[in-house]
Amino acid sequence: MQHKRVSFIKIISVYIMLIFAVCGCGKTAADPASGVVSEDTEAESLTDGLSATDTAVYISHDEENSTIRLLNPENNKVYEVNYDRLTQIYDRFGKVSVIELFDTGIIVDVDISVHSKNVTRIQQSPEAFIRRNIESYKVNANRGVLTFDGENYRISTDTPVFKGGKRLKPADISEGDTITVMGMDKNVYSIIITSGDGHVRLTGTEYFIGGWVQIGRDIIKPVTEEMIIDVPEGSYDMVVTYNGRGGTKHIDIERGKEITVDISDLKGELIKYGTLVFTILPASADPKVKIDGEEIDYLEPRELEYGVYRIEVEARGFLPIRENISVGQDMANIQIELTKTDEDTDQNAIKEDNTQAPPVSLNAPVNNDAASSSSSSVMSSSSSSSSSSSASGSIPTTTKGRLYIDSPEGAEVYYDGSYKGVVPTGFSKTPGTHVITLRKDGYRTKTYTVTFDDSTDDETYSFTELAEE
Repeated sequence: MQHKRVSFIKIISVYIMLIFAVCGCGKTAADPASGVVSEDTEAESLTDGLSATDTAVYISHDEENSTIRLLNPENNKVYEVNYDRLTQIYDRFGKVSVIELFDTGIIVDVDISVHSKNVTRIQQSPEAFIRRNIESYKVNANRGVLTFDGENYRISTDTPVFKGGKRLKPADISEGDTITVMGMDKNVYSIIITSGDGHVRLTGTEYFIGGWVQIGRDIIKPVTEEMIIDVPEGSYDMVVTYNGRGGTKHIDIERGKEITVDISDLKGELIKYGTLVFTILPASADPKVKIDGEEIDYLEPRELEYGVYRIEVEARGFLPIRENISVGQDMANIQIELTKTDEDTDQNAIKEDNTQAPPVSLNAPVNNDAASSSSSSVMSSSSSSSSSSSASGSIPTTTKGRLYIDSPEGAEVYYDGSYKGVVPTGFSKTPGTHVITLRKDGYRTKTYTVTFDDSTDDETYSFTELAEE
């Protein structure tokens, strides 16, 4: 049976035409796509209560602006809609999901409130087909035919083709490329060039639902049931975490092949604890110390489960400190040096650094350097454990000046894989060669290699703007 689909844009067009006919006025009708923000049209508000359903191709989402970019397969036009915490998100089986698990090119069914331009519901379409890892096929865009598995499917010269985050056309498919095809019935809605990619199927995920899996530096996804992750060919350490438990597995990815990794055995690693001993200077400050909002007695050792915590230190006559600390070793001494302030300083006017450790940093240390440099604080630690590694979350024992990054604004900064904050930000630099990675949703991740000498001078870097995907 031919699949029937009433597009969002068509519904809006009919609605506006009816209004125009009833009113009989001589004004030009609004743009039929005015329920969304397209590449060519500014969004407008329509009548309360109007909603529409569309089947579209998912391109990307912008977490910062809470928008989703979709492509209408009938006219190949891209448009944007808003989403919020009330948006219902489902996978193709009707299970609750998250937008981070939606890959470019998948087909989605969306319900949109035209007045608010909000997506009320989005689901990976259960009626869509997905054919992965196709190596034998023929493309004839001029005739509008894509042939594979002995069947002909309809395409056009403008059918979206995606590779590495970029949109291409069928003419850009090269002989030897491996492709994934998605569509409805005999209509192809999107093609993804997957040459060089392999696939990881995770089993035993029930112990880690709600946690995170990270493969390399760029692939970070929430753990769900029956996960399949597309991964570029190569060798990786895959890190799986949930509430302090988890671990690492080494995986080797071959082009066009799928491997199955059982992570259930990682649950056997018991939750670990570390003990923190605080030294706050000057001793006369009489501060209040809170960890994750709970006031503690900082004069007593504090045992905490491995993980990232928010520490707040306030004392009359001193600048407040609000920073992230990471517990990842048996014992650490946390030394905090408070900076005096004038009595007339309005403590409420001091801007709080709300930098939080995002899910992407779960396998890397998040230390005090991620906090705003405006706090003028000094925090250090010393460990009694000589076996801690770079992924243990320990705080550096020495500093060699600070590195400030002032652009591109809004990008997440990773220093040798450790999350450091959002640009503009600053953190301690150490001698030697290091890797700085800049990441931002909707943009291509960029990596730089920098080398520092033994100088204790502060340095500032201004990197170029990230390129859109």
